[in-house]
Amino acid sequence: MVILNSHKAFGSFLGRGTHVWLEVHPDDREKVTFSGAKVESLLAVVENLKRDYHKQPTRGSVMIPPPSGMACTEWANLVIKAGREVKDSMHKELGFSGLFPWLPGYGNCCSVAQLIISRAGGEIPAFRPTGIAPGLRTSSCSIMAQF
Repeated sequence: MVILNSHKAFGSFLGRGTHVWLEVHPDDREKVTFSGAKVESLLAVVENLKRDYHKQPTRGSVMIPPPSGMACTEWANLVIKAGREVKDSMHKELGFSGLFPWLPGYGNCCSVAQLIISRAGGEIPAFRPTGIAPGLRTSSCSIMAQF
């Protein structure tokens, strides 16, 4: 099972910013999470970020179904593999921009989630969390395509 969760972004402007992260439940192992986080002025791609791992999705969540014809276990394993590939290839390679993640050379938690799901062969279904989540779309972010 693969879920996109959301909650209030830490330090968000006027409390309106929304942080998203992926939560993956493979059948035979503990859950794994992936998210994008600001480290200084860079975008870090983090597996099992402590503040997300046990956090309740207070601003909503959506299950991301596997592509047609794919078993849920295979889907979960592909998302974990894609998450680790994204982490290895782009950790701290982009600047962090909470409001303008589509600018060349920048990204945020939404663009990280989009890229991981796209790389695994899936698509995030229509979902509108409470608050502002710039960059959350149903197709991968074009600025991330280079990774």
